[in-house]
Amino acid sequence: MPKLIDFFNADDVSEDAMYYVEMHGFLTSLAIQPVKLSQTQIIEEIVADTPVNQTIKQAIVALQDSINQSLFNGDFPDTPTIDEDEDSLKLWSTGFMQGVFMQEHAWFADFPEDVAELTLPMLSCSELLDEALDEISQNDELLDDMAEKIPDCVIDLYLLFNSPDS
Repeated sequence: MPKLIDFFNADDVSEDAMYYVEMHGFLTSLAIQPVKLSQTQIIEEIVADTPVNQTIKQAIVALQDSINQSLFNGDFPDTPTIDEDEDSLKLWSTGFMQGVFMQEHAWFADFPEDVAELTLPMLSCSELLDEALDEISQNDELLDDMAEKIPDCVIDLYLLFNSPDS
C-alpha cells in the first residue's frame, strides 16, 4: 500500500480528497454496508476531483478487497497508524461515518437500535457529533473507552448485515 500512501500524501491531491487512513475507514464501512456503490462512485468519493491513474484505482480496489476479506474472516482490517495517534483514529472514524451517512437509510432500515449503538464509538471518535452529544468527545476517558470498542463494533456490524438469516 505504499503507492496509495504516497499518492494521498502528494502535494497535487485535491484538498477535498480523503486522507489515506480516512479512506481505509470509508472502505471498511462499505464492506459492511448493505447497499453497494459502484467502483466509480467509490473512487470519486475518495479522490474528489483529483485525477487518478489505473494503478491507483487498482490499489484502492486491492485495499477494498483486503478489507472485505479480513471482515469475512472475522478479523478487524489492518489499519496503519490507527493505534499510534489520535488524529489517525479521528480520520479513520470520520471516513467510516462518511460511508454510513452516504447510505444512511439502508444502514438504519432493519436494525436501527443496533446500528445506532454499534456506530456510536466511530461517531464519537470522528468528532462529527452534534452539540447535544458533544460531551462524549470532551470526556477523554469515555473517548478512550469508545476507541477500544471500535474493532468489536465493526465486526458486530459486519455480522449484523452479512450473516445468513437464522
